[in-house]
Amino acid sequence: MMDNKFMAIVSGFKNYAFQNKEIEELALERARICAECPFAVETMFKQILPDDSIKQIEGLKCSDCGCILSAKVRQIIDSCPQHKW
Repeated sequence: MMDNKFMAIVSGFKNYAFQNKEIEELALERARICAECPFAVETMFKQILPDDSIKQIEGLKCSDCGCILSAKVRQIIDSCPQHKW
């Protein structure tokens, strides 16, 4: 299970750095859901890892799974721990 989560985050950060249209469309859809979720909490990552294309989740992480949302929404390996997507 941990290997899957690790690979998901690696994939998400890769897609954050090297964006493609299909992943960004999926990420935008997921980000709308995450931005309204009570598990989305602010972190210091806004300064370290700005997200210019999806501002509503910039600097947020999921307090349930611990993932940085800018990476989490941009991967297709793992799902939302709250089953929202």
